[in-house]
Amino acid sequence: SSRGGVMDFHKLNTFGVFQRVWPHYGYGGNFEDLREREFQRMTGVIYLDHAAATLHPDSLLRDYFKDISSNVYGNPHSHSPSSRLTHDTVERVRYRILQHFNSSPEEYSVIFTSGCTAALKLVAEIFPWSAQREEETGSYFSYLTDNHTSVVGIRGQASALGVVALPVLPEEVENKEKVESQGEDALNQTAHLFCYPAQSNFSGRKYPLSYVRGIQTRRLYPACDHQGRWFVLLDAASHVSCSPLDLQDCPADFIPISFYKMFGFPTGLGALLVRNSTAGRLKKTYFGGGTAAAYLTSEDYYVEAANVSDR
Repeated sequence: SSRGGVMDFHKLNTFGVFQRVWPHYGYGGNFEDLREREFQRMTGVIYLDHAAATLHPDSLLRDYFKDISSNVYGNPHSHSPSSRLTHDTVERVRYRILQHFNSSPEEYSVIFTSGCTAALKLVAEIFPWSAQREEETGSYFSYLTDNHTSVVGIRGQASALGVVALPVLPEEVENKEKVESQGEDALNQTAHLFCYPAQSNFSGRKYPLSYVRGIQTRRLYPACDHQGRWFVLLDAASHVSCSPLDLQDCPADFIPISFYKMFGFPTGLGALLVRNSTAGRLKKTYFGGGTAAAYLTSEDYYVEAANVSDR
């Protein structure tokens, strides 16, 4: 409204006017109902640490305790009704996770971990690194300087194997790009790994998801300057807690996520999404639990589980 052509900014800036102009705020106008129903413990509290962990809704705890109080879950690697229930439940959850990211078991495998950091550590352990030698070029571990601490931590594992670490500034990725895709060199299949966050843990800055294909096709830096096969790790832990992720648009080879950041409960649960076309090149040395299909104690004989998720 206005008085004599002068805008009434005081009225314009009231919360009621804001809600009328932007009715989508507060989950369709039911924000207060949502707080009362799901977050009664937040009365008088202001929480500003969603970058680290979101708050769980009360209904999540109620549904969780109802489920574990009503069902008997056993070891998924045994053979019994309770183990079958666990196995089937886990597989349904895997399917729903891939469905959430617009993918399928034909394209990706879901490996459950204790969190995003454990998923990153797993990549460091199973990636097919090649050491730098005088007669041949080895692997590069390249990462955006705006990466999370746990991503940069891969450097220690890689460097110990003779791999060269290559930090990249955000502006270098596109500023040094080649106009045309460099493609793959059929004679040089040395594996390199480029890591970057979909959303910065520090600033919240969102990086283009198009970097994934740009690196894989060796159009963007540093892939365009180094021959070999470039794989991409997209750290999506922060991104998926507040934004959708479509793996049809950005088919990264590795995607670590944290369910704690997404739902607030339970702690100690994350996953590593691995592209199935990449899984064949991974090199796992340690096995335990139900990850082995067969092994001998008397000699170095070991057969890994058939599915990537079970290994």
